[in-house]
Amino acid sequence: MVTPSDPRLVIEGLQDLVCEPRTANFYGQYTGLVAALCRADRCLVIEALDGQWLLRGCHGTPQDAQWLVGQLKGAMIEQADRMGYAHETLNWPDGSASIALFIPLTDVARTYLLLTLPERERGALKEALVRALLTKDLRPLAAAVEPSKTTSDTALSSSPEGSDTSLLDLLDLATTVMQQRHFGAAALSLVNGVARQFELAQAALCWREASQGVLLAVSHMDHFDKTSRLVRGLEAAAGEVLSVDQVIRAERHPAQGHLQTAPEAHQALFENMPDIDGVLSLPLRDESGMTQAVLVLMLKHRPVNDEALNHLLLVLEMIYPRLHEAYQRHLWLGGRFKGKLLDGLQLLLGPGRPWVKFAAMCISVVLLVLAFGRWDYRVEASCQLTTDSTRQITAQIDGRIDQVLFDTGALIHEGDPLIVLDLVDLKQQELEVLSEMRRYQAEEDKSRATMAIADSQVAHFRREQVEARHKRIMLQQEQAVLRAPFDGVVVEGERRNLLGASTRKGDKLLRVAQVQGLYVSIQVPEKAIRDIEPNAQGSMLLLSQTGNEVRIKVASFVPMAQVRGQEGNHFLVKAEILDPPQDWWRPGMTGLAKIEVGSRSIAWIVFHDLVDLVRLKFWF
Repeated sequence: MVTPSDPRLVIEGLQDLVCEPRTANFYGQYTGLVAALCRADRCLVIEALDGQWLLRGCHGTPQDAQWLVGQLKGAMIEQADRMGYAHETLNWPDGSASIALFIPLTDVARTYLLLTLPERERGALKEALVRALLTKDLRPLAAAVEPSKTTSDTALSSSPEGSDTSLLDLLDLATTVMQQRHFGAAALSLVNGVARQFELAQAALCWREASQGVLLAVSHMDHFDKTSRLVRGLEAAAGEVLSVDQVIRAERHPAQGHLQTAPEAHQALFENMPDIDGVLSLPLRDESGMTQAVLVLMLKHRPVNDEALNHLLLVLEMIYPRLHEAYQRHLWLGGRFKGKLLDGLQLLLGPGRPWVKFAAMCISVVLLVLAFGRWDYRVEASCQLTTDSTRQITAQIDGRIDQVLFDTGALIHEGDPLIVLDLVDLKQQELEVLSEMRRYQAEEDKSRATMAIADSQVAHFRREQVEARHKRIMLQQEQAVLRAPFDGVVVEGERRNLLGASTRKGDKLLRVAQVQGLYVSIQVPEKAIRDIEPNAQGSMLLLSQTGNEVRIKVASFVPMAQVRGQEGNHFLVKAEILDPPQDWWRPGMTGLAKIEVGSRSIAWIVFHDLVDLVRLKFWF
């Protein structure tokens, strides 16, 4: 017999196989069709007889069948008899892994269906289980039933009593729901299909948000008022299912001898809908077993028996992943992130008020860290590169600044001209003095020629006097050019402020400094000076290059506070630079210094400023 690959043809083949009289190869054909329907690589039918297993049919090698039968355990058989199915992961001798499904068959003898799926097909386990359950009824048909009238509902019915709602109908509903791409269409297909198949007054789907249930779909209603009394009642009933995490059944008139134990919200639904006879709320669980949605069924005429309820729960478990995927897809980006975060919190902390639990956990962790944690405390303060090798450049004569040859921060070399004063008056005086010198020289020569010795001496002395004046003028011309006293850098004096300005002798014009002997001047706030010890080490970051950390060590401090406006009192602390100086360093550069104080309690680091303020305020 050639096994078809189309699932519909496989189902029809199973129908024909069950309806026809059994042949010797019945179980062999049956296992081949079931393996094709469930996409299983191996399928067996075994019979329990006198404490031993007899192989009735096999799809696969006899060696694999014998090994699989040997792996059956009492717990697995007991679970299959109790729940209707069991599954377990088996490791083959060659190292591969398979998922084994074990299902009791409805047959004339105590027979079981055993099939295996590859481990990589674990995601399709639920679908394979549903398909296998569709095929478990192998009882011979009554003689009165004609093959032509046999349908999928009678041949493959999973209910011995011939329930109106079969597993195949529910599977068709699940297929319809899973084909919907949008969550709204999928939810409406689910509630409308369930209401139609079970002849319900109404069906509603509520989704978990935090610890509450939010109504998203109601059968035969595209739109509904979210503030209505019925909607609030349905959401309250869903919240009760989320809190107990189990099926809740409520009846308007319980059978005699049955105690009504339905929660309050379920009882209140009878007041909102007087024409219903019962309420059945079913949880939809995720892979971890946590209830994420609730399907509320409002029964009107026909109750839901236990077998139909189990089939519906199985189908809901199968379609929930697709519903969840569609629900996440219709959310905006923030809602998706919130949902994933909430799922993680519920998985970690359990359902019910996850945000409160998470906040309590965070507060507890913070308090523990504050109480018992320790951290290296460092005092932060502004700092500046300083050097004592500086020189103030002052005006040597009165005059007007004609040229400023360097800007602040410029590198200078010894003897370089920095500032040139206006030399026009000095040049004029030089010409006048030279003219007087020539005149007195001529008078001296004339007197010597006429042998007027006295007049010659007078002219000579006057010439020497004018020569002295000439030397003084030349010296003033030299002093009009201010030159660098050493190699260094200009640290004070702006070109735009000096150019053209009038100066008097002794006025301060520039300050130059040598790039050597640099140290750090740190302005430490008064409240932090108590924590700094001599020789304490730390680090410095200059604003011009924040990525380069420089190691420093406290050398001394000035024991007198300096007032810095609204910043309050500060103490000047001098620190040595432990790292080699860099070429780009300049005196006057500023930055941030951090001085190591030692290990302190994190609570003290965070709250010591507040404690000091309170102590100053209340004197305790």
